[in-house]
Amino acid sequence: MTLEPGYGLRRITDDLCARAGFKPRIAFEGEEAETLRGLVAAGLGVALLPPPPFPRPGVVELTVTAPRAAREIGVAWLAGRPDTPPVAAFKKFLLSKRGSLLPA
Repeated sequence: MTLEPGYGLRRITDDLCARAGFKPRIAFEGEEAETLRGLVAAGLGVALLPPPPFPRPGVVELTVTAPRAAREIGVAWLAGRPDTPPVAAFKKFLLSKRGSLLPA
């Protein structure tokens, strides 16, 4: 089970499987990670997903350590609108760390 094509995590899943030397047999493609996690909990398969917000009874969660699995995220804000102090501080922090938020 995996997310539908077009999702970043789907690209990562396909890439990790290819690097491991296999093409997965996909029984279900969904739009929500929690839907996939629910299907795993029902015993219908396995999925590569980000860590859950809370553990789901009966589901075993393993961490992928190698090869490294990472995805890009972005930040957006409204142009031309004054920032509140917390927003200004967060933007300043992010922009100061551009390209270095994750270890190499």
